[in-house]
Amino acid sequence: MRPKPLRWRALLGQVAVYAVLIAGSVVMAFPFYWMLATSLKSPQEAQQAVPVWVPERLKPANWAAAARLGAQGGSRWWGGYRAGRSVVLRVYTGERGPEPVVTIPTPPAAFSDPRADNTRITTAFKDGWWEVRLTNGGPESFRLLPVRMYIAKSYREFRPELQPDSVSSRGEDWELSWSNLAPGVLGYVFHNFREAWYAAPFGRYFFNSFFTALAQVLGGLVIAAMAAFALARIPFPGKEFVFSLIIATLMIPGEVLLIPNYILLARLEWLDTYYALIVPWLASVFGIFLLRQFYLSLPQDLFDAARIDGASYWSQLWRIALPLSVPGMITYGIFTFLGAYNALLWPLIVTNSPEMRTIQLGLQSFIGEAGSDYGGLMAASTLSILPIVLGYFLAQKQFIQGVARSGIK
Repeated sequence: MRPKPLRWRALLGQVAVYAVLIAGSVVMAFPFYWMLATSLKSPQEAQQAVPVWVPERLKPANWAAAARLGAQGGSRWWGGYRAGRSVVLRVYTGERGPEPVVTIPTPPAAFSDPRADNTRITTAFKDGWWEVRLTNGGPESFRLLPVRMYIAKSYREFRPELQPDSVSSRGEDWELSWSNLAPGVLGYVFHNFREAWYAAPFGRYFFNSFFTALAQVLGGLVIAAMAAFALARIPFPGKEFVFSLIIATLMIPGEVLLIPNYILLARLEWLDTYYALIVPWLASVFGIFLLRQFYLSLPQDLFDAARIDGASYWSQLWRIALPLSVPGMITYGIFTFLGAYNALLWPLIVTNSPEMRTIQLGLQSFIGEAGSDYGGLMAASTLSILPIVLGYFLAQKQFIQGVARSGIK
């Protein structure tokens, strides 16, 4: 009759282990959730002291109003402010009081704005609400319709049909601001992602990051594969000393090499080119060590049989070693791609023109003297890590096999 308590103890132990693992997973995933939540927040929600766990743009109650206003301005899904269209906003006050003052703000450092110049704004009180109508009387169509409204504090309560992005006090009035009053459903929820894409040439930044990362992976694989095979399977005098010397370079901090590499590239006139972003990082000591461990784990009989059949070292590399080391090469490719894609310091040093910037440098577009656009910054950061996350899920099987078979602890 004693096995039952033992089974209960084992079950409780498993529950405790899973509870600890789940709690650890939640703690580790929290920064990612906070990044995603901030990417959907308005500027006021992102900067206020009290944390906002669920942004207003994620609440379905606002989606119907965003869809209706977007359909009036241009599109039910992505909104807009097309020529000849009228956008009507309702502000529920329950009683008639001072008339709200509605304006279209002019961008900073601009003397005029076609949206403000060509928009006719009328207000009328209906059954318990103020109806604000904005009509685009000009020939141009616009992607956004920013609106600022001043409503008297004498109202006991007021509720706009679409939740404003910010509410602040201005003397005797409340100031309500919308970055886009005709957003559409998707334009409302993914406003920061859309504006982040237009804030800088992120298409060019993504191309630079992917091109340099893929070039480093392909070139590094060729160099590491040949060097590792020579150190693992080709006997020559001083092989262990050469391998020890290569491994010893891992102890040299990368910051020590910044100035010598920069001077060398400057003399080669490679600054602000793809050569400067790719060539210095083609040879990887880590890649050589990783693939060497794979080659050493392969049966020696395969290479002996190949030599008996007259296969050269080159044939042994391409026909035996590389096909059997695919998990190791994928592992090395993932590490190299991550290092190149996430590089910040080296591209910052060797590039000057915006056309040569990588995605990590492009994130600086949301940090300026006037402050940081945290919503846009988090949206751009989410876009930048999305390819990495997708690539990991696609290659996680080979990645795990590569680490397990390489002998790395």
